[in-house]
Amino acid sequence: MLQRIQSLYLLTATVLLLMLFALPFATSPKTTEGPFIDGDLDLYDNVIMLTILIVAAAFSFICIFLYKNRKLQMNISLGIIVLSIILTGLAAYFSFGTGVTASFGIGLFIPLIAIVFCLLAYRGIKSDDELVKSSNRLR
Repeated sequence: MLQRIQSLYLLTATVLLLMLFALPFATSPKTTEGPFIDGDLDLYDNVIMLTILIVAAAFSFICIFLYKNRKLQMNISLGIIVLSIILTGLAAYFSFGTGVTASFGIGLFIPLIAIVFCLLAYRGIKSDDELVKSSNRLR
């Protein structure tokens, strides 16, 4: 299970996504309303972003243990990628689309790094699937 490289990629993506609970997407001077009330835009400022992150991190962790069903594992990996793209887009929108001058936070780039690891995991799962299919053809 954890001997496969794609399992390590998925575990890394899970850890990266869970790091977003502590890291802000952007920082700005405190405002009286909007997402920058406390000066930071993080997951706790928007329920939608929090929900997307919880679902993506849970799917990423669960996907590690689905090694017997490679098709489902590939589909879930693609779903994690889509959720991470949506999360990054929402964070960028709330950071810079609200008219408040904000500076980038490290949390804005972490979903992008998680996407890279999910793509690497997808590639590993696909190569395993092709290897199994080719060995079945030889029988």
